[in-house]
Amino acid sequence: MEIFLVVAGFLVGIAVGATAIGAGLLTVPFLMLLGIRPTEAVGTALAINLATRLVAAWQHSRQKTVHYGWVASMALGSIPSAVLTIFLLSFFKAKMSVESLDTTVAKVVGAMLVIMSLVGIFSEFAMHHQKLGKPLLLKLGEGWKGKALAVLTGAFTGASTTSTGIGAGGIIVAFLATCTSLDPSLVVGTSVFHGVLLTSVSLLGHAWVGELNFLTAALFLVGSLPGALFGSRISLLVPKRALKLTLLTIVLASGVRALI
Repeated sequence: MEIFLVVAGFLVGIAVGATAIGAGLLTVPFLMLLGIRPTEAVGTALAINLATRLVAAWQHSRQKTVHYGWVASMALGSIPSAVLTIFLLSFFKAKMSVESLDTTVAKVVGAMLVIMSLVGIFSEFAMHHQKLGKPLLLKLGEGWKGKALAVLTGAFTGASTTSTGIGAGGIIVAFLATCTSLDPSLVVGTSVFHGVLLTSVSLLGHAWVGELNFLTAALFLVGSLPGALFGSRISLLVPKRALKLTLLTIVLASGVRALI
């Protein structure tokens, strides 16, 4: 089992490094495929994703590619939402059998895989238009309308990330790419930095509830960290956009299968 976790981590790391696809979108289904309980897979994926995001957030902060105003607005919705979701998870864990809870979480994960793969495909086209100088903008700016939508987007992201381990990056990237005029580098950096704040709170909550396996996370990271480095190095050699869209299509199919 240990070697499979390391290999799975390496493969996920390559995919994330080469395409910048959300780590949670690949990590959670991979862990479930290896036989880890859905609820525990979510908590473990959060630990894995936090470790990888910390390094990226530090680098983006140094590069000044983080818009802290948008981070604050989104966190105003995501952090309270994450805390509330943890309390709901604790409540249902006390009221439901382990099998029923895992079945429910698996279905919710399947739904989020479908949603986030579609969001990822949309974001890819939105970012592509932005690079071409034809951004798909709602132009909300940082006025009250923009901040209100940022809070609502954060609230949904907080609930989805805490309950499924998925969405901390993809939803935020889609929001920033379509509703703000941020450069692509600022979109990514702002998303990553906010993801660290949200994932930290979600992870602490899962540790409190008892749905977290540190050994599994450590073994996965042994493979995923060098995998991400290798994937980043070969990113210029592979058809990044085509590979990313292919992976998102596979994730979409796996999400549909989980719901059937």
